[in-house]
Parts: sequence; C-alpha cells; structure tokens
Amino acid sequence: MVSCLLLLSCGGRRLSEEELLHSINTTPMLYTVQCVAQTTVIERTSQAMGVFGQRTAIIPVEANIKAGIDLSQLKNIRISDKKVYITLPDPVIEIESTRILNEQIVTSVKGFRSDFSNDELAQIARKGTDAIRNDLGKYNLVVPAQEQAELVIAAIVSRMGYEAVFENRPKYENRELFNLATPR
Repeated sequence: MVSCLLLLSCGGRRLSEEELLHSINTTPMLYTVQCVAQTTVIERTSQAMGVFGQRTAIIPVEANIKAGIDLSQLKNIRISDKKVYITLPDPVIEIESTRILNEQIVTSVKGFRSDFSNDELAQIARKGTDAIRNDLGKYNLVVPAQEQAELVIAAIVSRMGYEAVFENRPKYENRELFNLATPR
C-alpha cells in the first residue's frame, strides 16, 4: 500500500504497467471464499466374501475448503488511456483440512468376519476426500473468489486514478478445478 501512496504522489505522471503490477502483486493471497463440504462413503464387502458374513462401513467425511486468487501471480494487464485491462490468474483452491466424523461412523460386521481396523477405516475415508475433490465444481467457489479479487484490484487501480476493466474471466470445468486444488 505504501507503493500506492508513492505512485499517487507523483502528480500527473503516467503510471507504467510494471509499477501497477508491482502495487497489485504486493497484496497478499486473497482467500475470499470458504465452505465445509461433507460426503459419506459406504463400503461393503463383495458377494464372494458373503459366505463368511458381510462387512459394511458408512463413514462421513468433512473437508474445509477455501478458494481465492493469488494476486502475486497477476501478470496480464494493459493500460490504455485511463483504463487498466486485467485478466485474473487462475484461482487457488485449498482443501485446508479433512476429518472423519468418527462419532457418526456406522459399521456392521456379520458372521465370522473381523471388525474394521483403524487403518481400513482411514483408507475408506480417503475415498471421501477424493470424492469431495472430484466434485469441487458443485461448491461454487471460483466465481465468488474472482468477484472478490476484482473488487480489491479495482479499489487499488481506482486509488491510482484509473478504471479497472476485467477481461476474459475464465470458467472452469470440474476436472480443471481438481487440478487447481491443493490438499494440505
């Protein structure tokens, strides 16, 4: 923000794209959207093992997810007259934490079968984490993150006497979101 004030004090001097980029890039990562996702994994033994009795585990998994735009990755801007044309970088989606809702696990073990071990339950629960990651598109994280980043950037650009124009706001398919997501 200090660089913004220095640039504003330069009077009528034209702002360069590099100076503007530097001002925006010094803004920290903006995590602007957060949600809690939950899924339930149901695991049953195969019918072949049914002779000895069937085992079933129902495991609810919860994940905290946050999304935002890393403004230090902003590279694509163009200044024309008093307008700054900006293309946002890809969003950052972070699966901040996942947890098994242990108090809600339901297991059923019949016949001569052994109970589920903690390792087995954890392995089944990983399928829940994968399911959440595979369905990131249904949580509507990207558009609000882009909108919030645009508001912040527009405020920075406005303080410098320019108008922000956002171009090419990309839309992401679920597979692309999966690739953008980083588990912690």
